Amino acid sequence: MDTKMTDYKNSLYRELSRLTKGLGSEKRLEILNLLTQGPKPVEGIALATGLSVANTSRHLQVLKESNLVVTSRQGNFIRYSLASAKVAQLILLLFDVGEEQLAEVRTLEADYDKESGVDQISLKEAIEMAKQTDVLLLDLRPTEEFEAGHLPHAVNLPMDEFHQNKTQLPKDRKIIVYCRGRQCGYANVAAQDLQSLGYPTFSLNRSFADWKWGKSEEF
Repeated sequence: MDTKMTDYKNSLYRELSRLTKGLGSEKRLEILNLLTQGPKPVEGIALATGLSVANTSRHLQVLKESNLVVTSRQGNFIRYSLASAKVAQLILLLFDVGEEQLAEVRTLEADYDKESGVDQISLKEAIEMAKQTDVLLLDLRPTEEFEAGHLPHAVNLPMDEFHQNKTQLPKDRKIIVYCRGRQCGYANVAAQDLQSLGYPTFSLNRSFADWKWGKSEEF
């Protein structure tokens, strides 16, 4: 085999393997999924993932070296975001492949949904239903994520305010609850809570990122 061609091929695969280093950690996957919702400072990422700021910074450094995230300055804060729309699509595709190829993933999701006892709804069904005046599409994400982008017709009630304000929701409307998608879990928790209070509730285990980056074929 031609030496130049072999060197070229080996170098190409070596460079591409830098991406897999960034993806090779459950916590880095969680960080990347979080950033599909919008840019965040290291402190916000640490809070959302339950990691220390120091540990979060180390993971972010690996992701930056893998060219999966970039930084920008906003005032005194450094904010991290995905390097491109294709990185967001890659993360969502990875989750889709996981659901398709890994029986363990499908079992985990099915058991979690069954345990909640709440009706599940697809992304397409949720957006269609949200056009109706008797349906409320409830976004549980933090306000900064909601303001960065949200599903059509959604209203925001962040999860850290949910328990204090949930009884103020209108009982004459069907409620569809969503958060950061399948890898989050809050949608089932909040929907189960609302259902126990007598609200007609659905859980949407997809996210704004799924709609924006990865699920256009449903529409």
